[in-house]
Amino acid sequence: MKKKLAAVLMSSVLALSLTACGGGETTSTDSNGEQQTQEVQQQQPAEQPTEEKAGNEQVEITITHFNIEEQREQTADYDGFYTMLEAWQEAHPDVKITQSVLATADYETKIQAQAAVGDMPDLFCVKGSWFKNFVSSDLLAPMSGAIEAYEHKDAFREGVFDAATVGNEIYGIPIQFSVSSLVYYNAPMWEEIGYSEFPATWDEIYDAIDKFNEKGITPFSLGNLDKWPAESCILSALGDRYTGNEWTNNIIANNGQSSFTDPEFVSALEHLQNMAQRGAFNADFNTSPTGPAAELYNQGQAAATINGFWNLANINANATDEVKANTKIAILPTVEGGKGAAGSTSGGCGWYMGMAPQEDPEKAALVEDLLMHLGGYEYSVFLTEKYGLVAPSVVEGVDVSTFPPATQEYIKLMQNVQLTPIYDILMDASVIEVMNSDVQELMNGSKDAQTVAEEIQAELDNVGK
Repeated sequence: MKKKLAAVLMSSVLALSLTACGGGETTSTDSNGEQQTQEVQQQQPAEQPTEEKAGNEQVEITITHFNIEEQREQTADYDGFYTMLEAWQEAHPDVKITQSVLATADYETKIQAQAAVGDMPDLFCVKGSWFKNFVSSDLLAPMSGAIEAYEHKDAFREGVFDAATVGNEIYGIPIQFSVSSLVYYNAPMWEEIGYSEFPATWDEIYDAIDKFNEKGITPFSLGNLDKWPAESCILSALGDRYTGNEWTNNIIANNGQSSFTDPEFVSALEHLQNMAQRGAFNADFNTSPTGPAAELYNQGQAAATINGFWNLANINANATDEVKANTKIAILPTVEGGKGAAGSTSGGCGWYMGMAPQEDPEKAALVEDLLMHLGGYEYSVFLTEKYGLVAPSVVEGVDVSTFPPATQEYIKLMQNVQLTPIYDILMDASVIEVMNSDVQELMNGSKDAQTVAEEIQAELDNVGK
């Protein structure tokens, strides 16, 4: 089984991770947990090592993660991680915490390489699509007992443990709650072409696309150089509009009851290609990084952008005052005859933290306690009260009036939105690698929807062989 895992993991090491645009005061991570662009690798204790107790060997806990401390002030998730870690360290001065910190793309490469040889730190970040393979190779300890005994267990949002559940056990604690598809739009710009609210139908959206192009305004800014944004931020939600949730769950389970070549998914691919061909995006959308594309919207040169919840921080920190004041948030419309639920968009827990199996029961209890602190209720309270984020645990009674207008818009919208699975969080990594590359070619016009669907399905058929 471990040889099989090694082959699966090492084949996915070449896949690029998400790189969200953003920066500034309250930057948060994207659906694959990525914000940073610089490479950082370091071994450091959470604070200066304490002297060992006389006659006793100091307990050491190793953690490998992607929360770069230099970006703490710009990244809400990172700030939350270090705030929780520092509080726990203060309460446990006799424990030495050693961290290995890397940029997310490098983290994915390193941790999967370590997994292939079974050399894991005590605590490490786990993507939803990794759990089945990691558990089958005994790389994760079950957390069901710790969760059941946790005093705030009822505060966890419904469904947050779905990706981390294998069999009857839960193997990870959520450290991120992600919404990958939101429409940020400049309300006055849409009013100028006749829409007092974001269009409720795709016919209206295409009408708006034509009108914006006539005015020389980019309808939707998109930076798809890294391949993931079109899939994660658009197709993940648009696909569900056509297929419905059951189809996606069948694909995730790879149970043979759904196929990428099903007419509904092919129609979703055709729809995405049509958006590109109709001029919905900036001309260089497939060669533009996420940052410059985001600036088109931030500087009022694009009427809208389709992005994840992390883009809130980008707008709050980097947009002009006029754009900040005028930004509203919506979700993609339904499609005629589609099976997806109205009022839904792609979202859920993107990253978890898991614990490696421990031989020493006393150390196991310490590591487990630290893990519950890093991703438990206090972590969600911090993110909700300081940043206005929808977090893995429900936190009530927060005064949102002090948050920026766009953040208030997001909080209001999320009160009534149903979440559907994010493709690149829950589908097999090798399948997503093929999908991301093929979708880029689909939008370029170099491949048609049927060919793309067949190639993605062929990769799904190879999974598990």
